[in-house]
Amino acid sequence: MTDLRETLQNVFGLNEFRPAQREVIEDVLGGKDVLCVMPTGAGKSLCYQLPATELSGLAIVVSPLISLMADQVQQLRDEGLTAEMLNSALDADEQRRVLRELEAGFNGLLYVAPERFFASSFQNVMARVSGQIKLFAVDEAHCISQWGHDFRPEYSQLGQIRQRLGNPTTIALTATATEDVRADIVRRLGLREPTIVVTGFDRPNLRYESRAVSGGKKKDEALVELLKKEAGGGIVYCATRKNVESVTELLSDRLRGRKVFAYHAGMTHDARTASQEGWMESTNGIAVATNAFGMGINKPDTRWVVHYNMPGTLEAYYQEAGRGGRDGLPARCVMLFSYQDRYTQEFFIDKIGEERNGDARGAADAKVIEEIKKRARAKLELMLKYGGSRICRRQMILDYFGDESEVVDCHCDICRRDEDGMVATGPAPVLPDEVVMLVRQLLSGVARLHGKFGVGAVAELLTGADNERMRRWELDRLSVHGLLRAHAVKRVVAMLHRVLEAGLARQRDPEGTKFMPVIELTAAGVAVMKGEAMPPVSLADLVPRAGSRESGTNPRSMRTNPRARAEAEFVENDSPEVRERFERLRSCRARLAKVKAIPPYCICHDSTLKLIASSAPGTMAALEQIKGMGPYKVKTYGKMLLEAIHSDGSRLESQLAPDPVDDYS
Repeated sequence: MTDLRETLQNVFGLNEFRPAQREVIEDVLGGKDVLCVMPTGAGKSLCYQLPATELSGLAIVVSPLISLMADQVQQLRDEGLTAEMLNSALDADEQRRVLRELEAGFNGLLYVAPERFFASSFQNVMARVSGQIKLFAVDEAHCISQWGHDFRPEYSQLGQIRQRLGNPTTIALTATATEDVRADIVRRLGLREPTIVVTGFDRPNLRYESRAVSGGKKKDEALVELLKKEAGGGIVYCATRKNVESVTELLSDRLRGRKVFAYHAGMTHDARTASQEGWMESTNGIAVATNAFGMGINKPDTRWVVHYNMPGTLEAYYQEAGRGGRDGLPARCVMLFSYQDRYTQEFFIDKIGEERNGDARGAADAKVIEEIKKRARAKLELMLKYGGSRICRRQMILDYFGDESEVVDCHCDICRRDEDGMVATGPAPVLPDEVVMLVRQLLSGVARLHGKFGVGAVAELLTGADNERMRRWELDRLSVHGLLRAHAVKRVVAMLHRVLEAGLARQRDPEGTKFMPVIELTAAGVAVMKGEAMPPVSLADLVPRAGSRESGTNPRSMRTNPRARAEAEFVENDSPEVRERFERLRSCRARLAKVKAIPPYCICHDSTLKLIASSAPGTMAALEQIKGMGPYKVKTYGKMLLEAIHSDGSRLESQLAPDPVDDYS
C-alpha cells in the first residue's frame, strides 16, 4: 500500500486526515465493507474517493442528486482524476459515450443515481464489466432503510444489485442514522462483517430553540419578528408547498430589504435552480423551502435555520437544522412549535404506502406498511416531546442517536435561559494574517481571469506555470502570475475548491457549453478580496497547522511516518551546534516567508529544517539530497539556507528581494 498521506497531499491537495478518515480508508483498501456515519462537512467523500484512486479498476458511486454528482465529478477532474457520471442531465450522445468507455475498460469513479440500475442498457453493460468493479460506494445510505426519514424504494434494491455486480468491497455513507437504521443499512446491502464508524452527532455551535406559538397569524408574526433580528442568511423550512408559497409572500412583503427565494418540488427545474443559485450567492437571503431543499447544499455561512412547521422526525430535524453553521460559527436553529403541526405530519404518515401501488420494485404488503406507519408515529411523538421539553435540547438529540458525548457549554434555549430569548453569538474568531493573505491572493487570481477560465487555469496562473496556455493568452504577463509559486498546482486547486465551498467564488458553464465550468468571484468574494470583509472562519485551516497529529512522535506514527521518526531522532541526538543551526534556519525561513508573502511551511517544514541542521550540507547539490528539498526549492532558497547554516546570517538581508505582490484594492 502506498503512503496514504502522500496521496492525500499530492492528489487531493490536503495536508492531513480528519478524524476517522484514515481508519475508514485503510479498511476499504483492505477489502473490508464499511458503514460510515459522519456529520455533514466531516469529509465523507474522501473516504471513497481516495481508495478509488489507489485501486486499479472501476469504482461506482451511488448518489441521489444530479447537482451533487456534477460538482464532485468536476472537482475530481480538476484534481487530475478520472471521473464520469451517468444521469438524465446528459444527452443521449453523452450517455452512449460513457457506456462505450465503461465497456472499453474504464478505470476511475462513475457516479450514478440508483434508478440507473433499472435501465436495460446500463444493466447489459454492468453484466459485462462486473469483474472490473473494485469499489461500490453508496452515498446518503440512510435512504436505503424503510425506518429512516428519507426512504427511497430505488435504494432498497441496491443489495440485490450489489450481488449481481459480484459483491465488490462496499462503503455506505450517511450523516444521519440511528442504531436501527444502521442495522437496516447493513442488512439490506448485505455488508459482510462491516466496520461501523460513527464519529458523533454533536454540533456544539448550533443553538437549538423551540418557541411555542399558535398557528395562523401569530406564527407569521413570530417568524417576521425573529428574522428582523437576524441579519445573516438562512432557511425557513415549511411542511407543505402551500406554506412555502404563503410564507414567501409574507416575507417578501414584510422584509423589503431582503431577497426571498421559494423552493419546492412542484416548481419547474429551472425555477428551483434559479432559487437555489440566488440564495447561494446572497449574503442575507432567505430560502423558504420544503424538505426537497438542502441535500447536497453547502453554504457554510448559513447563520440560522427556522422550522415554520415541525418536521416528522428528529432525524429530519437534525439534518435540516444541521445546514446552519457549517463554518463552525454559532448558528440559530429555531422551531416555531405548534401542536397543530402534528396533524400535517399524521396526514403524511397515513399516505405511506400509497405511492407504491403498482410499483413492483417498491411493493410491500400491508403488514410491513403498518409497521412503518407505527414507527413513524412513534418518531412523531418523540418530535413532539422534543418541541415541548424542558430538557437540554442538545442532550435530547445526542440521546436519540445514541451518542454518549458529554454536553458542555450548551447554548440551547433551555440551558441558556436568557429572558429575551436571543442568542449571544460572541465575537467571531480572528483568522491568522497568513490565511487572510492567502485567501485574498487566491481570489485575486480568480478576478484577473474575469470568469473566462476554469479552476485548473487559475491554479497554473498562481503557481507560475510556463506552458502553452499561459503564453497563448498572455497570462504569464499578469501581475499574479507566480504569486503562489511555492505551492503545487494540485494544492492550489484544492484551495480554490475550498474557496468555492465557502461561497467566495462560483463555477458556471459558459453559454453554449456543458461540463466545462469557469470560475468567477461572488459578491462576497469581491468584498473579501478588497479587504472590505474577512474570509469565513471555515477557511481557518487553509494553512496547515504546525505539529499536526501525524507529525507527532508516538510509536505507531514513527513506524509509519519517516518525518515523525526524523523529528524524534533529532530531539534525542541534537547537540548545541545543531540546535543553533536549526534556530538560524528557522529565522531565515521566517524572513523569507515574510518577503514572499507566503506561510513558512510553504518554504519547508520544521522536519526538513531539522534534517538540514543535522547534516549541515555545504553545497547546493548536497542540500538537494535532503528529504523535503527539491531542485526548485534549492534553486529558490538554497543560497539563503546555506548562508544561515554556515554563518550568523548577517548577509542574509541583502539577498532577499521581494517579489511583486498584487494590488488587492
